[in-house]
Amino acid sequence: MGGLRKLPQRIAFNSIDFGRLLWWTVFAVVPAVLLAFGSLVSDKGTYAYHMYCAFLMTATLQSSERFISMTAKLDQGAGELVSTYHMGEPTLFRSDEDVSTSFEDVESARFVTLADQTVVRLYYRNSFTNKPTVFLVPSDIEDQFRESLRQHDVSIRGESEEDSTGWVWVRFVITVLLLGVIPVSAVFIWPVGSWVYVLAFIINSIFILRQGW
Repeated sequence: MGGLRKLPQRIAFNSIDFGRLLWWTVFAVVPAVLLAFGSLVSDKGTYAYHMYCAFLMTATLQSSERFISMTAKLDQGAGELVSTYHMGEPTLFRSDEDVSTSFEDVESARFVTLADQTVVRLYYRNSFTNKPTVFLVPSDIEDQFRESLRQHDVSIRGESEEDSTGWVWVRFVITVLLLGVIPVSAVFIWPVGSWVYVLAFIINSIFILRQGW
């Protein structure tokens, strides 16, 4: 996946890695409250809104780099998935080490296909884990991956109903509006308090453009 051309897909995939309550709180409720507070009550609120958007935009764009060039290998015999996140070039983070994920630790999985790419979200039996949770699934191992999950008693969510990606694109649109379109527009309304967002926007744009098409 490229740096700029696949950016919408990267952001959409990144949103899958959040539970419903956490995502709506972090990406919708908090920025909306800060924006409303700044617009109606105090200019300091607009500064807080831009600060929050700058931080969240940077975190979202940088963490979505894991979907630029990711490798995943399935070891059916051992019941493991070996994955490596190759981040962008350049990047603020490095993560080129192989990570093994045992299906014995996985409770359920959810597959989501956007355009021509499938991503899987794993839900672990232990809520607190440092294991990766979202993977790009190569088309040549997707069927084997599903079968291996079933063999290890991992339930696959949504298999009995039509796969829907509407909720993913809803999250994408809200993210773009509250972290991109609105704060950029607000720069012209509250220019003094928006410098931190402008700085973050420029820095992230440089990273994305240098990561290629």
